[in-house]
Amino acid sequence: MGSIKYYDENADAFYARTINADISDLYERFLTHIKQQSKILDAGCGVGRDAKYFLKLGHDVTAFDASKEMVKKASKEIDQNVLHFTFQNIDFVDEFDAIWANASLLHVPFDELRDIIQKFHRALKKDGIFFATFKYGDSKRDAGKRVFFDMNEENILPFLDSYFEPIEIWKSADTRSKIAASPHKAWLNILCKAILSG
Repeated sequence: MGSIKYYDENADAFYARTINADISDLYERFLTHIKQQSKILDAGCGVGRDAKYFLKLGHDVTAFDASKEMVKKASKEIDQNVLHFTFQNIDFVDEFDAIWANASLLHVPFDELRDIIQKFHRALKKDGIFFATFKYGDSKRDAGKRVFFDMNEENILPFLDSYFEPIEIWKSADTRSKIAASPHKAWLNILCKAILSG
């Protein structure tokens, strides 16, 4: 995938741009719904910033990324092994209390996303929590060497149906990205709880 190649080739710049980003509001909303010492899957962990934060709070974090260079940087950042695989390779069952997919699913094609969300559902324990962010919009968008699949409050819902019950879905300003800012400079944030699927 071209987006993975982008991160492999721009790992140092991406690290510098994201390692100190302040997303304390997202952390707070997510952590409100999980217990202390929860088992968290950081899905598409990038440089390891968020995994490091959760580890410092005492959570048990498993992190993975599809980019080999991101895996190297994240492993060094969190001082533990980071797994190298894609969303399509997820094969966990009833293992995690929560899944954190911050700014990572946004490169997944629309026709693959529901299958990946099903894999997330299977990976979570009963009533598990799922958090994700997407660039705000409603269509596929090329941005240099990366491809984004943007989401809004309406078009995300069919992907969650029968697997997750939304706790909160909200739009927030994109104040971080100077290179691939989304339309109207915004993010879509989703916070959900796993439900029994039919």
